Amino acid sequence: MPTKTEYPMRVRLHGGRNTHGARETINTGAETACDTFVDILAENHWLDDDAKVTCKRCVQVMGG
Repeated sequence: MPTKTEYPMRVRLHGGRNTHGARETINTGAETACDTFVDILAENHWLDDDAKVTCKRCVQVMGG
């Protein structure tokens, strides 16, 4: 099971309301804990790493 430290970045995706836990990847640039597609060309809102994750699926995956 992934942990919070495996998804240290925080992002609010363009047009979205929830804050996701994310991490950098080699293939796609970034991925969220809940496997939501991250369009790296979109105007996403990258937040401080200590921002609260509000996506329920991300919280569940991250064990929290």
